[in-house]
Amino acid sequence: MAQRLPATTTTDVPSRRAGINAGLPHRLHGMRRTIRDRVRLLSPVRMNSDQSRADIPAENDPKYGSQLAKGVSKFAILLVSLMLVVAVGLFLFRVAYSDKIYPAVTVGDVPVGGLTVGEAEARLDQRATELKGDSLVFSYNGRTWSPTLAELGVDVDIDASLASAHDLGRTGDTSSRLKFARELLQDDQVVPLQTRINQGTLAKWFDKVDVDIDNRAINAGIVVEGSSPKITAESTGIMVDRKHASALIQSTLQQLEFSQIALPTLVEQPTIVAADLHQYLDEIAAIVSKPIVVTFENESWNIDPKDVLDHITVETTMSGGKPNVHVTLDVDTLSSYLNERFSSLVNRKPTDAVVGWTSDSGLISTTPNIDGATLKPKTFAEALNDGFLSGKAVAIPLVVTKPEIDSNNLKALGIENLISRGDSNFSGGDAARDTNIYIGAELASGTLIRPGADYSFNSAIGAITEDKGYVVSNVIFGETPGVDIGGGICQVSTTVFRAALLGGFPITEWHPHSFRISNYEYDGWAPGFDASILQLGDDPSTWGDFKFTNDTGGWLLVQTWASYPNVIVEIYGTKMNRTVDISEPWTGTSEKGALTTGFVRTVLNSKGEVVYEREFVTAFVY
Repeated sequence: MAQRLPATTTTDVPSRRAGINAGLPHRLHGMRRTIRDRVRLLSPVRMNSDQSRADIPAENDPKYGSQLAKGVSKFAILLVSLMLVVAVGLFLFRVAYSDKIYPAVTVGDVPVGGLTVGEAEARLDQRATELKGDSLVFSYNGRTWSPTLAELGVDVDIDASLASAHDLGRTGDTSSRLKFARELLQDDQVVPLQTRINQGTLAKWFDKVDVDIDNRAINAGIVVEGSSPKITAESTGIMVDRKHASALIQSTLQQLEFSQIALPTLVEQPTIVAADLHQYLDEIAAIVSKPIVVTFENESWNIDPKDVLDHITVETTMSGGKPNVHVTLDVDTLSSYLNERFSSLVNRKPTDAVVGWTSDSGLISTTPNIDGATLKPKTFAEALNDGFLSGKAVAIPLVVTKPEIDSNNLKALGIENLISRGDSNFSGGDAARDTNIYIGAELASGTLIRPGADYSFNSAIGAITEDKGYVVSNVIFGETPGVDIGGGICQVSTTVFRAALLGGFPITEWHPHSFRISNYEYDGWAPGFDASILQLGDDPSTWGDFKFTNDTGGWLLVQTWASYPNVIVEIYGTKMNRTVDISEPWTGTSEKGALTTGFVRTVLNSKGEVVYEREFVTAFVY
């Protein structure tokens, strides 16, 4: 059986020969029998078979002392020779294993005797890898856990184990090294396989087992039922005895004998008991009886504590050996309640400011913008939690969304100058047609066009419906005259067309009237300078529209109004340094004898280069 190394001891050994010579006169009688026996082996006097004991000198014979001295001397020489042989043998042994671990040495259960340090390290590394995958089995109350050594945070200290094996027989004094040599001849020498445990990893595994056992101590607490706080009793629990379990793991690692381990546990005591909490009941009752006030802009609401009882929790903790009680609201569940109750009251989309132009102030806001608002449920719940304890009113937290047109930042639009102006004369029409013109001009006014976007007349005025005040008047459906809601609205679209034409903007959709209408030729305008629109059906994408593009790089404002007998359209923005040239209209006659007319508009940049050029042709049916 292999021998595990005991503690090294050191012993002094005096010279045997010196001791005998120094004490011979006084010890002679006591050592006679021993010396006589040794003389038989060492004396040069050999007895033949025919010699008798009478030939041996008597003790009182002078020859006896001489022979005794010679025998002792030979014994001493033999002993010295033997010690010399042993010393030479040990020296040769140490030389032979100068770069190796001594033979018959085992680290744990890994034989490393006769190996170099590098060879032994390779074996130990392989064993360490195997050990990490080995499992310990713990059992408790009918359950078992089988964590690997790696999961327990166990690691093999290969360097320390190698150092212990290599130093075996090389340290200490001569006596201890001789003792090691003698023990090495008798049995294998075992060096423990040194391991280390990561306490953090081991603690996490213990935590997991505590969760699995699911019987931790429960502190006394306070719950709110109805409007009254009540105390819940404490109870003891069971948890892993970590100190004892760690010791068992260490012992198993030292023996490398893996058998099932009964998991040691201990009774966990609660830190807070019911008697500690009675003093807090009145304080909590006062807190949960107060309403919570929440505000939004100029409005406020009261939240009855009864409405949030399901979200109230009372936390008890220990601090300085005393319990602390905190009344809180469950933010996650409360946020859902608040969102459901208040989102419809505060959420809104941003509304752009309505703008206009005055000769005195330039661009102004005729109707201020309204910021968008979106409730922040979780932040609201957190703020309510603070207000619940302090009794202060809570402003509902919101995500504020600024509108695109902010009345507090109109300069950002870049609308600085009048770019163009269009006009038309609607005198001579009936009252119904005039009514529709006034309504259309009012609805179209204040339209803003983003840089690069298209202006749409239909989008500016919206659907033509009675609820907006439109009435029935004369209209033209394609090539057929008739009556419908909004007749006369084309007086407004015609005026917008003229302003866009004179402003040099690219016209992207334009439909001239099929009937020649004299109203559009008042005040010196030639035939063909009109624009019709048609809202037929429920799909706006199929409607006949008038459109132009804002190519200025800034915003445009289209301002429209009617003042009998004129409709005026002004387009404001960043003035472009360009020139608009409109040719003299040409005229002709169609096969049916109706007028055909047209003109060319040319737009030039500051260098006189043509930017746009287009011919606008009208072929009247009648």
